[in-house]
Amino acid sequence: MKAIIVDISFYEAFFKVHYTKGFRLTYPMPLPTSVAGIFGSMLGIDRGRLKYEFKGMYFGAGLRSYDGIIVENETFVQYKSGRVEKGVVHTQVINHPRYLLAMAGEDSKVAQYCKLLEDEGLAYLPYGGQNDFFVEDVNLMGFSEVAEKSIVGNYAPQDMVEGVESKEAVFNILPVMHNYSENPNFYFILEGSLRLKRPVETVERDIKIAVFPLEMFRLVY
Repeated sequence: MKAIIVDISFYEAFFKVHYTKGFRLTYPMPLPTSVAGIFGSMLGIDRGRLKYEFKGMYFGAGLRSYDGIIVENETFVQYKSGRVEKGVVHTQVINHPRYLLAMAGEDSKVAQYCKLLEDEGLAYLPYGGQNDFFVEDVNLMGFSEVAEKSIVGNYAPQDMVEGVESKEAVFNILPVMHNYSENPNFYFILEGSLRLKRPVETVERDIKIAVFPLEMFRLVY
């Protein structure tokens, strides 16, 4: 199995943690579903077709760099029971992130997608979680091999994590809509590595990027 690697950066990004309401939290890097959406945008695949077009494919992302996470205030207007209500919600935003994105699968299918991107260019510009977070730069880095590894540098379900490899690691624990276990939490490692209880499919290109099948996650539109 091979993977396409894309180096991508955004001026700002926001990948919504769907369990939160009053305070809008962001995942520090895009989940496999968001990575699939970014590849789908670049390839011109409608969002409603993603789970069919990418059936059997694996996706993942690793954080190369960022300038911190900031909090912005967003004003909203809500119409409720004939009344207008105004309010302010606090939103986390990732400042100037740069990611490596991986899409892995059957060699012939991966080669087909890579050729489309090389020959046709980007069908649509991707965005950083929401369409008002604009892409800064996109670079297709070609193919990488996929291998099973138990040390990864991006994210994994909490129940799969045995420990953290760095004494000064920076990581988040956030809920994700997934089917790996009843425990919703995922570990997101920003600096350091995660040691897993069992090996998973991984792509190594500066970062050991664990990639996961799209069908193990809930697609939220």
